[in-house]
Amino acid sequence: MNKTLGLCALLLAAALPAAAATGVFGSYLAIDPDGDGAATPIWFGGLQPGSSLLTSFNGASLGSFQLGATATLSGAELLTWKNGGSDVTGGVLNWRVDGGAYQSVAINFTSNATFQDRAGNSFGNAGDQRWASLTSAPNFLSGVAAGTHTLDVYFTAFTSAGQQLSGSAANPFTATFSVVSPVPEPSSLGLLLAGMGVIAWMRRSRRT
Repeated sequence: MNKTLGLCALLLAAALPAAAATGVFGSYLAIDPDGDGAATPIWFGGLQPGSSLLTSFNGASLGSFQLGATATLSGAELLTWKNGGSDVTGGVLNWRVDGGAYQSVAINFTSNATFQDRAGNSFGNAGDQRWASLTSAPNFLSGVAAGTHTLDVYFTAFTSAGQQLSGSAANPFTATFSVVSPVPEPSSLGLLLAGMGVIAWMRRSRRT
């Protein structure tokens, strides 16, 4: 009797579909150091799922920028999986500077498996998806003063099984950068000094 019940339970379990589930297994981010200028965007890894790796965004130094310059979040990639009739419906890149309020940019669906991620790793499991079309390229230097700063990012996938994250608001991927005031051109500096000299001479002339 017990053997019969056990066999029936096994057969029933085999007949049922797998439990619905979703998740994130990869994330990447691109920084364009001169906005729409000539420089090529630089890609960094967030959650890196393969043997080919990019420079990690977490702990990276993004370099130094002049005050008033433009540098954009120019690309993103989010890798998701799903099974058992579940679904992934969208993704976003969340970002902030110096611990401010997070802002979000949508990442649109790009392809089902099989595909290569930004680092060149191939993925072909059923249910694997790549989201890689960033809907805008925010300038993260906008309104930032001279000094040393942090840029935090994390990724969210919206799914039928709830939100799935790569990083989080409390524990984001964090990089640093600096902003410096531009140094005057030698000709401009010379004109400034000459002008100051004329002003000083006029003041002395008035006293005499």
